[in-house]
Amino acid sequence: MSPLRLTRRGLIVSGAAAASAGVIVSGCTGARSDEAHAPWAKWNDPSIAGTPLALAAAGILAANPHDTQPWLFHIGERSIEVFADTSRNLGAMDPMLREMHIGLGCAIENMCLAATPNGFAAQVESIGGSLHDLRDRRGPAHAATIHLSQTAAPAVSAPSYRAIPHRHTNRNPYDRARALPVSWRDDLAGLAADERVRLFTFDHGRQRDGYDAAVVDATGAIIDDAPMIADSDRWFRGTHAEIERYRSGPTFETAGLAPMTRLMAETIPLPASFKHRAWLDQTRDEQLATAPMTGLIAVRDLYDRPSALTAGRLWQRIHLSATLAGVALHPLNQPMEVVDRDRQLNRGDAWARRMAGLVGGAGWQPTFSFRAGISPRTASASPRRALADVLLANGEGV
Repeated sequence: MSPLRLTRRGLIVSGAAAASAGVIVSGCTGARSDEAHAPWAKWNDPSIAGTPLALAAAGILAANPHDTQPWLFHIGERSIEVFADTSRNLGAMDPMLREMHIGLGCAIENMCLAATPNGFAAQVESIGGSLHDLRDRRGPAHAATIHLSQTAAPAVSAPSYRAIPHRHTNRNPYDRARALPVSWRDDLAGLAADERVRLFTFDHGRQRDGYDAAVVDATGAIIDDAPMIADSDRWFRGTHAEIERYRSGPTFETAGLAPMTRLMAETIPLPASFKHRAWLDQTRDEQLATAPMTGLIAVRDLYDRPSALTAGRLWQRIHLSATLAGVALHPLNQPMEVVDRDRQLNRGDAWARRMAGLVGGAGWQPTFSFRAGISPRTASASPRRALADVLLANGEGV
């Protein structure tokens, strides 16, 4: 891949589209805020070590859709209740709250990893039922309870636990000529041990071509769907004040831009139509073109709540293992977002059948999509809400 040139088209392509799905780049500075990024440094603060709060502090650093951080926690002496904060939903981009629950699963995985070094054994009890039943989108919805029992002494932490503050989504171009570590690829199958989920990966050939085409086509479909692209765009934080106020959402810093390109993207105002076209071009010409491997996580029932949590836990395990191996990862969930939109609007199942075809049918339904590779540039940390902002007091959320 040749270096980016700072032409008008090059600026549009690299500046607007390298952010996550549908992000609009608007011309204001996105300076880093120490307070907004403080949870990454304070996640294992000694003042909360050995308490359930330490688990929640690890949970808030988990992967999640559009950095919406859609979680709330009620902390008890021997349990943590995990709630979906449905008020932080992505609207037409996630009408079934499926991606929201995948993000909750990521947080649960982090909390379970944090249990052992803090002197707890953790057992997860998921709330059963279908996402179709979650019709109230204004407040907390109980998703799972993590039951905690005290152990004799804190155990040595696993490498994946120590990787938690270093795991970041990398939206930069990858180096397709650099092979992924064989040991990491060999370990992937073992991470998907739960019978409710299955991992599929693609390097080249007909299935990889079908995967790439689906991501590109779905990106175009989202751009053409005014409510979808608007609901995605509204989460972008383009100024220092917005980052400090919201402490969530994609930013210029996390968009994977080269320094000069980022500066120009922040400075030069561009029409929304150019920025959306740029996202499509970037998805096709850089994100997919430079990725040596892509993958799908599939479940049996796309809208089963426990299955969505399980898929999220798997994605978090994959991302932490990749962090340890020096592998960059980036979700590309546009096809499943269109599947959900079709379901919301009752406009058929063509997209669902297309995605099922990529995994050979047999009852598996893709729920998460990603690319993997080696990136010459490191990823930046995203803003995070403070732990105090995601804790429920007694009586809330129930």
